[in-house]
Amino acid sequence: MSIAAVSSLSIFQELQSFYQNRQTDLKQLGSALQSGDLAGAQQAYSALAVLGEGGPFANSEPFSKSSRVQAFNAIGEALQAGDLARAQASFATLTGNQSNSSTSEQATIVKLTGAQSSSAASDSASSIYQQLRAYRQQRLADLAALGKALQSGDLSGAQSAFDALTAVGQTGPNKNGQVFSRIDRAQDFEAIGQALQSGNLAGAQSAFASLSGTFDKQSHQAQTAISAYSS
Repeated sequence: MSIAAVSSLSIFQELQSFYQNRQTDLKQLGSALQSGDLAGAQQAYSALAVLGEGGPFANSEPFSKSSRVQAFNAIGEALQAGDLARAQASFATLTGNQSNSSTSEQATIVKLTGAQSSSAASDSASSIYQQLRAYRQQRLADLAALGKALQSGDLSGAQSAFDALTAVGQTGPNKNGQVFSRIDRAQDFEAIGQALQSGNLAGAQSAFASLSGTFDKQSHQAQTAISAYSS
């Protein structure tokens, strides 16, 4: 099964679909290998490869961890050679490594979006990976706009930037449409919104300073984007 980027879906929904489809295709691959159906195994393998091209990882593979990528590629090489035993052995390695991997891979997605895009990923502009990069870039731009407005005392501009960030979150990769997945950042962002609603400029500035501080060591790019406020 392949994933086509659909604008009506949030990145979070597309990620859920990706992992569900990957699990289904893995089961089909395992069943085909177990029954000795090389043609069926090749079909399931190809479906996984296509899934990876539109997925969330920079390597355009269905898995992010190098050991899993190697095992997956070994399956493909064995299938091309018609070597059922080697394909089965490589699948056992893959599924052994793959257990409970979805959570850890989802946890690394934000880090992946900050990495330089590979040539393979660049060729698939509608991949989840590219959508994640676009989300992160837009979030940084809106954060910078929010900081600039707060620094200049422009409550109306700050509210507009805050609303833009909220809208970005609704289509982003975080559960419940949150702009930030980290609890501390989500709390700071909520505090900014509450302060803006009450016209409390100082409170909004303080909450933004707290939010921007969480990016000091986590993301040089993010800190650069909002450094104008801090300075």
